[in-house]
Amino acid sequence: MADETSIEIDVATIAAMARDAEWLSADACAFLLGLTTRKGTVNRRAFLERVAVRTSFPKPINIGAKKLWRRADVILWADDEAKVKIKRAS
Repeated sequence: MADETSIEIDVATIAAMARDAEWLSADACAFLLGLTTRKGTVNRRAFLERVAVRTSFPKPINIGAKKLWRRADVILWADDEAKVKIKRAS
């Protein structure tokens, strides 16, 4: 039970970060972009291996070993990706 509570707290914290922070961690980016596992937890690995590596995705700033992405840039990128998908479907 304690593990489930920890996951809920982590997701709530990540959600708050994605909503209010100017700079986002990989977890917060994954949450913001809707990348989750089948169990509903944030899928950082999918973000780092499938999204963050794209040449079109905003470059992070590196603070030590930590990478952070500017929230506004991530949202703009997601909007642009949605427009491309709509255009392809037309």
